[in-house]
Amino acid sequence: MFFYFVQWKFTMSHKENFFKAECYFTTRFWRLMAMSIKSFFYRKYPELASASEAYHAMRNLRRASFRKTPFGFSMAGLPIMQEGAYEPEQTDFIVRALQKRDVFIDVGANVGYYSCIARHMGRYVVAIEPLLRNLQFLYANMDVNGWNDVEIFPLALSYKPGMAELYGTNTAASLIKDWAGISTKKRLVPLSTMDILVGKRFESSRVVVKVDVEGSEYSVLQGSKQLLSQDPAPLWIVEVVLKGFFPGGFNPDFKGVFDVFFDNGYTCRVVDKETTIITEEMLQRWITGKNKMPWNYFVFEKE
Repeated sequence: MFFYFVQWKFTMSHKENFFKAECYFTTRFWRLMAMSIKSFFYRKYPELASASEAYHAMRNLRRASFRKTPFGFSMAGLPIMQEGAYEPEQTDFIVRALQKRDVFIDVGANVGYYSCIARHMGRYVVAIEPLLRNLQFLYANMDVNGWNDVEIFPLALSYKPGMAELYGTNTAASLIKDWAGISTKKRLVPLSTMDILVGKRFESSRVVVKVDVEGSEYSVLQGSKQLLSQDPAPLWIVEVVLKGFFPGGFNPDFKGVFDVFFDNGYTCRVVDKETTIITEEMLQRWITGKNKMPWNYFVFEKE
């Protein structure tokens, strides 16, 4: 009797696992089909993509609720941002860095979480963000706090001015096609450079620059020659990914990002409590796969 019971349990377990697998692949199939259909219509009728994006941007903002954060300002956005718990190590580092500096340049500002923190601390803020949905929240978050003196540029940064397609939505929007998966939505956005927008305007100021641009860091730095060579040198906080999100699975400009800073006399460390120093040897071991890269956010500064 026990044998038949075990056999029955074994059979039912396999049937259940098969059913779960079948449901997973069926769901994934229809999801991919839906994305393909959306992509087809968005390519054939680009006005549909624009209309959909504009509608969702305004709808999301209309549904958003403004809450007071632990920092003292109000904002709409992800609940984790409103609770002050978003990227805690990076947030803590930026707050401490801004205590000693005057200007905050937020490249890839998203809905303005870090820009709001900087402005609330009384720092001069330059926010750069190309995505319409994020811009609507960014504008509203500045307005609700009465901050009408923040520079907001609705564009993306690159190595030269022009136009480019921005793929994806929300926090995963990128100039790289199929960044972090298949991109069903895309839109043309203007491009400029850091040298054009900022130039030498803050050369006598102590500047913090945060760069979070979903894979386009190297292009941003190529257009930032004046700011990189400025004295006093800015403190840069840059998100750099080696693997995982790129369509080919590997960041071809990973080493190039670090080389730009090293060639300009910067040192690199990690945004963590140990403030780990990054060396050329560590980079090579990550690139060759001998060691796993445990961080994405890096600090570049001059002594």
